Amino acid sequence: MKLLDMTKKYGSATHKYPLEPYEVNEGFRGKPSYTYENCIGCTACGVACPSNAINVKLNEENTKLVWEFNAARCIFCGRCDEVCPTSAIVLSKEFELAVKFDKKNLLERGELDVQYCEVCNKPFTTKKLIAYNINRLQKAGWDKKSLDKKVKYIRTCTDCKRNHEVENLTSNFKRGTK
Repeated sequence: MKLLDMTKKYGSATHKYPLEPYEVNEGFRGKPSYTYENCIGCTACGVACPSNAINVKLNEENTKLVWEFNAARCIFCGRCDEVCPTSAIVLSKEFELAVKFDKKNLLERGELDVQYCEVCNKPFTTKKLIAYNINRLQKAGWDKKSLDKKVKYIRTCTDCKRNHEVENLTSNFKRGTK
């Protein structure tokens, strides 16, 4: 009875959580939520994830970039939220992640179209990332005419860019030694 008297006097220190929703504090790091429309496929989230809860890879046909989020592996560190340039990943206030019988319910999956290299036709990035970069260059003041000259370079993979530069250096070196 003494405990009930103290509770009436000072108030309850517990929450009625299962019966009423629990309100989390501001800045709470819950389950990352994804907005597929904002994702450009830069793979920064997969690189930054210390627990490998986010995996980004090409599908078997090399036609789509597939990224998967496994909530069972997530440690809710917030690195994916910090590095995402388009806010496609934001930490939510969701913390109830229990599932019945099937852990596949903890997986989220997204697919993005792949951009192929204009020289070797090898997949190397996503079309949305190329469009994002072109949009950023336009915002930086590049005019349409100068940008059209560089689009082929932007749509070329790093191996082909490297090979092109080596060829240029070799030909310039040969011309300089004659």
